[in-house]
Amino acid sequence: MNKLIPILVLALGAISHAHGDGHENSWRGVDLDRQFGMQFEVCALNPGKTMADVEKLDKEASEQFRANGLELSLMRMTPMFRHGMPGDSKVSYINVVMGAIPAFGSGWDNWMASKSAQKLMAEAGEVATCNFKFARAINRMAKTDALDQTDNRLISMNWCAKRENISWDQLRAKHNAWQAAYEEGSSAMAWNIVLPRLGSGEVDADYMHMVSYANAKQLMANEEWVANEGGGAALGDYYSAYANCNGESIWNATYVHKHDG
Repeated sequence: MNKLIPILVLALGAISHAHGDGHENSWRGVDLDRQFGMQFEVCALNPGKTMADVEKLDKEASEQFRANGLELSLMRMTPMFRHGMPGDSKVSYINVVMGAIPAFGSGWDNWMASKSAQKLMAEAGEVATCNFKFARAINRMAKTDALDQTDNRLISMNWCAKRENISWDQLRAKHNAWQAAYEEGSSAMAWNIVLPRLGSGEVDADYMHMVSYANAKQLMANEEWVANEGGGAALGDYYSAYANCNGESIWNATYVHKHDG
C-alpha cells in the first residue's frame, strides 16, 4: 500500500519536513513540533451577493494582515465535493487562518484596535454572515517543498468521534503507525489532526482529519487506491474499529495571504 488513507490525508497546509526561522521543523512561522492554531470563519453569502464580492476585499485583507503585524496565513476554501443535497448550501465558503497560537492573541488585539481593519470587517459583514471557530491542530505529515510550489490545494475534511471501546492511546498509536507507513509514499502533501476548541459547541465529533492534495490527479490517485488497490479494507478497519466518521468532503482552497516568517 503506497497511498495515505484518505481520511488521514489532508491539510490547511501543515507539515513535517520543514526548515525556517532557525528551527529545523518550522514552516510559515509555525513550530510543527507543537500544536498550532487554526481559525475557521464559516461563511454564508448574504442575499444577492456572490463570491466575486468576497474576492473584491481580498487585497485589502492581505494589506491589513501586514499593516497590523499579523504573523498568520489566510486561505479560502470553497466546496467541491460536499455533504448535503443540491439547494442545501448553508456554507458558501470557509476562511482558514493558520499560525502559532500566541500569534492569534497579538493578531486579534492588533486587529480589533485598528480602525481600518474594523472598516474591512464591516464591509465583509455586508457580503456574508460568518461564524468564527478556533481549533488546535497537530501536524502529522507535510511535504513543504510541494506545499510551497503552489498557492492552490484540494483539501479533504473528515470529522470523527473516537469509539468508546478504544482509548486515546490506542487511537494515537494507530495514527502513529499510519504516519510511519504512508508519509513518504502518500499522494497527499499534508495531513493535520484538528481539535475543536473555541466556538465549537455544535461539532458532534472529537477531531477532524484534514488532508491536502496539490490537484485532482493526486486526489484521484488516492481514490484509485481505495477502490482497487486494497485501501478500502484499511479504511473500513478504521471506521469499524477505531472511529465513527462523517465521511470526507473536498474543498478547493487558495491563499489570500501568506505569512513568510
